[in-house]
Amino acid sequence: MTLKYASKWKMLAFIIFAAAKALQAVFIAYMFQQFVNFAQNPQGSLLEMTVKAIAGILLFAVLALVYQILKAEIIKEVNLEIKRRASRYLLYSENADPKLDLSFMTNDLKQVESHRVEAELEIVFNGLQFVAAFAAGIAASWYLSLIFFAASLAPGILQNLFGPKIEAASKAWEQENSRYTEAMADTISFASFARLYDVEESIFSRILHYSQRMERALAKMNRAQLITTELITSFAYICSLGLPLSIGIYFVTQKQVSLGTFMMITQLANNFINPIVGIFASVNDIKTSSPIWEKFAKVANYDCQKTPAAKRAFKELELDDAAVQLGKRRLLNGLDLKVKRGEKVLLEAPSGWGKSTLLNVLVGRIPLASGEYEINGQKLAGGWNEAHEYFAFVQQKPYILDDTIEYNIALGRKASREELLAVCQKAGLGSLVQEKGLDYQVGKNGEKLSGGQGQRLEIARALLAKRPVLLADEATSALDPRLSSQIHQTILQNFPGTVIEVAHKISDEERTMFDRVVKLDEE
Repeated sequence: MTLKYASKWKMLAFIIFAAAKALQAVFIAYMFQQFVNFAQNPQGSLLEMTVKAIAGILLFAVLALVYQILKAEIIKEVNLEIKRRASRYLLYSENADPKLDLSFMTNDLKQVESHRVEAELEIVFNGLQFVAAFAAGIAASWYLSLIFFAASLAPGILQNLFGPKIEAASKAWEQENSRYTEAMADTISFASFARLYDVEESIFSRILHYSQRMERALAKMNRAQLITTELITSFAYICSLGLPLSIGIYFVTQKQVSLGTFMMITQLANNFINPIVGIFASVNDIKTSSPIWEKFAKVANYDCQKTPAAKRAFKELELDDAAVQLGKRRLLNGLDLKVKRGEKVLLEAPSGWGKSTLLNVLVGRIPLASGEYEINGQKLAGGWNEAHEYFAFVQQKPYILDDTIEYNIALGRKASREELLAVCQKAGLGSLVQEKGLDYQVGKNGEKLSGGQGQRLEIARALLAKRPVLLADEATSALDPRLSSQIHQTILQNFPGTVIEVAHKISDEERTMFDRVVKLDEE
């Protein structure tokens, strides 16, 4: 149930005002009875009765307005909490479920909003409306109310028949929607290559294919839902307006109930059947979002608490007869490697050897299939949580957010202006910061920065983090020789700790900057 994510006082206020709004139908039915009775037997003041009716309607209009405001506020609060939990899981979990992709965070969670959160609130309101109407009907004529009530339960038969079909159609749509989102992301990133090779029409046909599949699945789900709702509604009206009306009129002709009371019960009966139809429709809405909710429920209570990283001194790391199994591929091939504090080590190997895999082993992201991994003489059993706090990273394609220089370096952590300027100077960003300022917006993927500036930004980030070991993954392979040499000088001279770089192509001049060169394919 999504409403558990709403604050308790808002839900209490919502229930109170939903109950007040539900009484509107009772008030209108009561006034209807009074007007009919007055028409048959004029007693009292018609003007007074009219003023009473108008005043009551205005009062209920105000109550309904507050109800709608609370409803919108609860929907917002629940949606934010759902997105907060899903986002925290994606960020904190090293083994995040790949199914929680861009499609899930946008389209899927929007379906939860429109087909689950709102539906659950509607069930609350419709339930209160039914209780209020039924209680009023019992007070007016219990046996006539029971007849209408029994008739209103009949639609549940159809709900049980069609519910599984709606859920199956919903799962099919969720899968196709995810495929469409992935295909659209591919198309956007591939557009320039499509124009280069003159295959725009082919790529267009591909995305159109996934669009059609997604829309067909959506139409099938909507069809199942709408047909079920219409059949339930029609069946409900047949049950409630056939036999019950005939029996009610019979009671009127036999003088067992007044015409006004019969009209009141008839009016209230709409609030027996309509809320029940509404509840069944809401249940159908909830069923359409069940596959999405099941995915979210698996991560909703993920423990995102992290123990603050301890500032542990780094002495050495060692791999002994290490190997990794990725699917059917076995990498590293019994690798032995030892790196001591302060060393600047270059690890060379051809493309495809598994250099990036090796770095992921060091930070604890990929476990060993065999062999041992130790830091400071301690075997690492827990992987990521034990290992990653030792390392900073510089990559071939830096991770850069569409934000300021300052945010990209500090990543939201507190740092003084003096600290930021110092690391920028050491990383070779001094002139850029002097010209543009720390609040300079670098653009999407750092598009306003040169390739070298992007690398230097990651170096500044590593310097500020004060991790003892800097890992560099083909950090300069995309740069020209002059800039590559400058970046290596910055890393090897200005980073105070240990440096481990993997590369498959590097100049002889840059190779001499390292303390040690290890050819991994010869180990």
